[in-house]
Amino acid sequence: MPRTVILALVCTLLASCGGSPEDHLEKARGYLSGGDYAQAVAAADQGLAAGADGAIAWRLELLALEGEARGGHAADAQARLERLAERWTDQVTGALYVQTAGQIKDAGNGSEAISVLDAGAKRFPEDEDVARAIAQLQTTGSDDELDRLRSLGYVE
Repeated sequence: MPRTVILALVCTLLASCGGSPEDHLEKARGYLSGGDYAQAVAAADQGLAAGADGAIAWRLELLALEGEARGGHAADAQARLERLAERWTDQVTGALYVQTAGQIKDAGNGSEAISVLDAGAKRFPEDEDVARAIAQLQTTGSDDELDRLRSLGYVE
């Protein structure tokens, strides 16, 4: 293969991987809306690695968080949520914990969703959204979810 063809292929490959944080934000949104959660997380992480800051970084983090949660990667989602709570203290609320737990539960992992709610209850002990979500699970949860709530002391 001629050297110019190889060089052109390498340049094309590098260009497809590059892009601004905003470009990656749009890619992540597209992947998320299309249900390709792993690609959404990858695109969001690429945008963060490309130097995103401020509002763009926050949006990328939220897209990655949602991709992890909807994709069934509960441990990754919970770890990201905890990192966000440390960095973005004014923006992370109990409601975000509830939303993430709901996405994890919808992905088929109710027990891990409860772990996220428990983390939210510990970080925001007076939060009504978290308390309401836990109370709802106490009455509507599956046997596995009730066992998890019991193990955490929410059900006797």
